[in-house]
Amino acid sequence: MKKAVLTFIIATSMSLILPCMSSAQQADAPVYKDGDWWRVKVDVARPVGVSVSGPQLGGFPEYIVRAEKGTFKVFGVRDDQQKELDGATLVSLLFGKPGWRGELLRFPIRVGLSWSGHFPLQMPGVQRQESAQYEVQSWEKVKTLKSEFEAFKIVMTVPERKGKVGTLPGRMTTYYYAPQVKAIVYLREESLPKAQDALTTSTLVDFQVSS
Repeated sequence: MKKAVLTFIIATSMSLILPCMSSAQQADAPVYKDGDWWRVKVDVARPVGVSVSGPQLGGFPEYIVRAEKGTFKVFGVRDDQQKELDGATLVSLLFGKPGWRGELLRFPIRVGLSWSGHFPLQMPGVQRQESAQYEVQSWEKVKTLKSEFEAFKIVMTVPERKGKVGTLPGRMTTYYYAPQVKAIVYLREESLPKAQDALTTSTLVDFQVSS
């Protein structure tokens, strides 16, 4: 009798725990509301002598992104000054919108989800479409300048490939999407193997979002 009761208790407990684990490892697309905002620090390391044209990351030490009337407004921040920018690249980085490095996020997002995609590569003497593979590898904690968050760890890989100007290095981008923040809270690019390439690191500084 005692064994039967114990078995029932364990089974009941597991039935309560498993849905919680499942919901923690899957999230629907976020809903952005007017007044939501994020502040991020972006560092871009470019090889010596390499210049770029068009809207790019790294022109300001920090950026503020605000949700307003169904769109996002981006402001570069330097000291106490703010300047409104064409922020499509940063919006792509922060919210995974198609562009910059392709479709960084897909919803509903869950551990084990994978997909492939393309994004444009623009470098001196090089204009082409890159192929990339994306994989949601785990649900874990990540520390940012703001705090520690539970997030989906996603890895994007671009294989080494032959180009008109020689062999182009592969690329791995690791980033973390936190449902609580409705955004990618940390991102870091690496060249594979190590090479002189433009690499971006982004981390959340502060935020305020509605539930």
